[in-house]
Amino acid sequence: MLWNRETGIVTGETGMFIGKNSIRLLFPAEKILKVYNSTLEVEYQAGRDFSHERGSDILYALPGTEMPMLPEEAIYPDPETAIIYPQPGANAVRGGADGKYLLFSAENFFARNQISVDYQAVSGTVFPENPVLKNGQLPRVSKLLKEGGTLRVTLIGDSISEGINSTKIMNCPPYAPTYIESFAKGLESKFNVSVEINNSAVNGTGCRHAFEIEERWKTPPCDLLVIAYGMNDFARMSALEYREVIQEIMKRMHEVHQETEFLLITSMSGNALWKSLPPGADLAFAEELRKLESSTVAIGDVNPFWNSILKRKDFYDITGNGVNHPNDYGYRIYAKVLLDLFG
Repeated sequence: MLWNRETGIVTGETGMFIGKNSIRLLFPAEKILKVYNSTLEVEYQAGRDFSHERGSDILYALPGTEMPMLPEEAIYPDPETAIIYPQPGANAVRGGADGKYLLFSAENFFARNQISVDYQAVSGTVFPENPVLKNGQLPRVSKLLKEGGTLRVTLIGDSISEGINSTKIMNCPPYAPTYIESFAKGLESKFNVSVEINNSAVNGTGCRHAFEIEERWKTPPCDLLVIAYGMNDFARMSALEYREVIQEIMKRMHEVHQETEFLLITSMSGNALWKSLPPGADLAFAEELRKLESSTVAIGDVNPFWNSILKRKDFYDITGNGVNHPNDYGYRIYAKVLLDLFG
């Protein structure tokens, strides 16, 4: 949960002081309840570490704060000291403007240098709504959720779906789960079901990789096949080619398991400073994916929700690696979009 509509309390919203002494909240806050870093297991204090004006959406770092603060030049690591991915301990990737390197971490650098904020949103705050299933959509899955039993879910995708840079995968506090685990737990708490997850996502892969691991998503049979590629395909193929590959994946599944239904996830956007990602590719790929929606194919439309958050927050506030992964909060964005589909 990102927020509670009834109480107006927002929990665990992340931010990063990089090249600035303030972060912007998603909503104006009546009161800051807690500012902390769960990975460092530290809580910060109002008046000593930060300040906030009642009703404002800006949180300021105070001089001498113990909160992590990074200079703007940290975004572009010095070539003399840069360790380029995929070398162990990498702190940079190629692809910044004018040949510069960009800040990167495959480990918990961002988790250690971001803060989390719990706050009471001002009265009357309107929280955004995500799409729900259309009437009659995913009839088999919907029936299972209504009547109870075991829902078998298989996930194929890339590193985002594998959960890379979630604190659970990095084995550091607060050990927050991957989005598919949060989705499963959310369904179990909302419905009288047990959810079995077969996570067959593979780090670094694009959608064509699904054909190399067919047996992993065809066996055992599943009620819902979740397909979540895109980020690694943006620079490798056109949006139309991407849609055709996703269609072929579903076709091959139905050749052996006609009863399987599908949930297709549109991808988050990456760091706009990273030139390795074609501008606007995330939008084009999401638009093509939406064309596949049907009674047995639902869309987990992460992309517009993610981008709406970026209209108010900086990419570094919600990234786990600096270029193309979410942090724990970003994974909660994914989970919320999927859970919201089911009301």
